Amino acid sequence: MSKFIVQVRTRDNLLELLAKEESQAWKIAEDKIQRITHIQIVNFEGTQMIEGIFDRSASWRTDDNRLVLKYQQGRIVNCQVKFDGQNPVRYLEE
Repeated sequence: MSKFIVQVRTRDNLLELLAKEESQAWKIAEDKIQRITHIQIVNFEGTQMIEGIFDRSASWRTDDNRLVLKYQQGRIVNCQVKFDGQNPVRYLEE
């Protein structure tokens, strides 16, 4: 089974996000939500990220229609990720 990953870039503390098992709220289209299987929350420098399994049933929309990404089995890993441009959200298929 292939993975469909939403990858977001944040200035938030990864340890705090890991403890809550959720990210802040993001602009994510409804048709993408049904495909997402995993999340990656990358620190702003691109040197560490949280990897986890997307929890669709626990994720929720804010009043301004942004999606709070809930996840399970999260862990922090070292990485080398570069974000091009201003958009802090992107999608990857593996």
